[in-house]
Amino acid sequence: MPVPTGRGDPTASFTDMQWYMYHQRNVAFFAAFTARPLSDADLLLMVEEFVALTPQVRQGYDDPSPGAPLPAALLKRLIHRQSVPTLAGFPDRWVDDGAAVFSDPALPLFRVRYAEAETADANDHVGFLIVQVAHALVEGADSALLSRSQSAAHPVTTSPYRAEPLVRAAAVAMGAVLAALHLLAGNLYAPHPGPFRYASRVVPRHTITVMARELGVRQRALLFGLVMETLFGAASGRRRKLTTTYSVIDDGGGASRDSFMRMRMRFASFAGAEGFVAFARAVDAQLSAAEVRESGFNDEINAEGIRNHRRWRRRVPGLYRPRLFAFMPYDLVLGLIPPHRLGGGLTAHLREPVFAGASLEGANACVIVPGRDVVTFNFYIQDQLLSRIPRLDELLRAPVQSSDVHLTMANP
Repeated sequence: MPVPTGRGDPTASFTDMQWYMYHQRNVAFFAAFTARPLSDADLLLMVEEFVALTPQVRQGYDDPSPGAPLPAALLKRLIHRQSVPTLAGFPDRWVDDGAAVFSDPALPLFRVRYAEAETADANDHVGFLIVQVAHALVEGADSALLSRSQSAAHPVTTSPYRAEPLVRAAAVAMGAVLAALHLLAGNLYAPHPGPFRYASRVVPRHTITVMARELGVRQRALLFGLVMETLFGAASGRRRKLTTTYSVIDDGGGASRDSFMRMRMRFASFAGAEGFVAFARAVDAQLSAAEVRESGFNDEINAEGIRNHRRWRRRVPGLYRPRLFAFMPYDLVLGLIPPHRLGGGLTAHLREPVFAGASLEGANACVIVPGRDVVTFNFYIQDQLLSRIPRLDELLRAPVQSSDVHLTMANP
C-alpha cells in the first residue's frame, strides 16, 4: 500500500528514479479505440478496476484514506469525456504532453479521457480512450500487464545482480562528476528545443517478422533501425554517429538499483551506413556488443547521479529549474515494451491497435508496442521532425534485398 506523502512534498515516498521522473513531468500513456460507446458508468468502473490493479497510482498526492477505495466522486474528477464529429486523425490529434496529470496536487497523478464520435469510422470504431499517468508511477511492463487485466502492483524487489566493488567505486565517482556537468549544461543549453508532437504508425506484425527474417536480424534491431533511419537518415549516408538510450526490463532493485522501476536504461551509439540492409545488420551487431560489455557500470552511474541531484536540490533548489530536468543529451530515446494483448474485464471494451508510450519534453523518443496482430510506433518528437515520418512508410513498402517479397504497411 502506498505511503501517505503528507502535504510538504508529493515525492516524499518516491525512490530516487521516481523522484527524477516526476520532476521531468514525464507522462506515460495507454490508448485504444472502442467498438461501442462507453457510458459514464462504464468509464467509472474501468477507473475503479485500474486503481485496484495498479495501487501505486495513489502515490504522490494527499490520500486521505490510504487503506480505503478511492471515492467515486474523486474518480469522476479524473475522467473527461468529449463528443467529436469523427475519429479522423486519432490518436495523433489527442495525445498531448499530459500536463493535466500534474495540474492539481489534491488529485491522483493520472487522468482518463474519452472521445465519443457521432459516426463510426471505417473500422467500426466509435470511441477512443486514453489513460495518462505520471511515468514515475508506471512503466511499460505495467502497461502490458494491464492490457491483460492483470495486477501491475509494484512490490519492493531485489535483483541478484551486484556490480563488482571496483565497478561500483568508479561509478560513484563518475556519477557525481556527470551529475555536476549535467547541472551546468542543463541550465545553459537545450539540445532539443520544442515544440514536441505525437505521431503514430500501425504496422502488421507479419511485416516485421518477414522483414527481420529477410535481413537476418533480430526484430528489436530492425525496429530500432527503422526508427533511426526514419528520423535521422541513419541508413542514408549519415556521417555522425547517433547517440541513443534504450530501455530494458530488469528483475528488480537492490544495492544502488532503484527498488521500484524495473526499467533500466542502456546507452549505445550507431554509425551511419549506406543502405538500410547494412544499417540494420550493424544495429543488430552493436546491440549485441553493448550487452555483452554490460557490467552494471551504467546502472550504478545513473543511480549515483540521480541520488546526487536529489540531495543537491534540497540545498540549492534555485538551480533545479524545469529546463534542467528536460535536458537530454542523446539524439534519440528508444523503447520496445512487452507485448500488449487485450483481454479481461479492464480492457473488454477496447480494440487493437494499442498505442502506448511517454510524453517527455526535451527528448526525441519512439516507443514500439507489439500487439497480437500489429505493432504500433509511438513517436513523441520535435515538431521539425514530423515531416520525416512518411519515411517509415517508404521503408516498409520497399522490397528487402533482391527478394520478391514486398512489404506493405497498414495506416492507422
